[in-house]
Amino acid sequence: MTRPRITCLFAQYHPAGLLPPHVRHYLGELAASGMTVHLALSGVRTLSSDIARFCTARGIVPHLRPNRGMDFGAWQDLLAAGCAQGADRVVLANDSVFGPLHPLAPILERMMARPADVWGLVESRAPVWHLQSWFLCFGADALAHPAIRRVLAQPFAEMTKQEIILHGELGLGTAIRAAGLRAAAAWADTARGPRRLVPANPMHVDWLSIARSPDTPFIKVELLRDNPCGIGWTGAWRDLLATRDHFPAAWIDDALRGRPAGTCVAGWKSRLLFLLISRDRPAILRAMTRRRPATVPAMSPPAVAR
Repeated sequence: MTRPRITCLFAQYHPAGLLPPHVRHYLGELAASGMTVHLALSGVRTLSSDIARFCTARGIVPHLRPNRGMDFGAWQDLLAAGCAQGADRVVLANDSVFGPLHPLAPILERMMARPADVWGLVESRAPVWHLQSWFLCFGADALAHPAIRRVLAQPFAEMTKQEIILHGELGLGTAIRAAGLRAAAAWADTARGPRRLVPANPMHVDWLSIARSPDTPFIKVELLRDNPCGIGWTGAWRDLLATRDHFPAAWIDDALRGRPAGTCVAGWKSRLLFLLISRDRPAILRAMTRRRPATVPAMSPPAVAR
């Protein structure tokens, strides 16, 4: 049986034009799984020799572009450049997560075998049904569907972040269903109990259960950096990584150090609600009895992305 040709379009941005160790790790895992990886380096005008060597060693194709349109703008530019031509499946991914916390190739093999036109790693119903856009895989026919093409052809460079989320990520969810495409997710956002009435972002409210899952070993950068929902058990990430050796904690320490944190917008009522609806309840109980320091250590041991 002929192995399908899989292309990954990866959107990356760093304010200093760097390619941090945790992103190199992710890119290396994607390339090692057999994908052809096209890397959109947003805001980078000149390719550094260091990044060039990294890409060459792993068969990754770098693309320099202006920093506009965020991840959807980057994917749009890569599609316009013909990077997905000839691919049987196209993965859209970005650098908004830490991970994978364990090898990615077996996860991709399991998901690729599922009978789906499009699949993602995490499903969400907040605020409406969609597959979270930080990792999506489209079959060639699904990507070429007029409903999907219309979403990806929008002027993302002219949009704000919230508009891109609305018209891009949520728009894809609407288009997938309107087109009748078969969709699947490694992590299903099951509506049980209060969750039927209160949709919430699983990558925040259920983050620990997701990160521990064999098929979704990722943590959102936004969760650890900004924690906009005021999730009270984010400090458990260090204990989680202490139990595995595929992803050093130093990579997260280094990524968070010196980066301005956002503001928590959740009030105490919302925080209490998140406690009640989370699948992370055992971790929540432990967090209530053991407080961890919230600051990032001044120094961390050196770590090199494999």
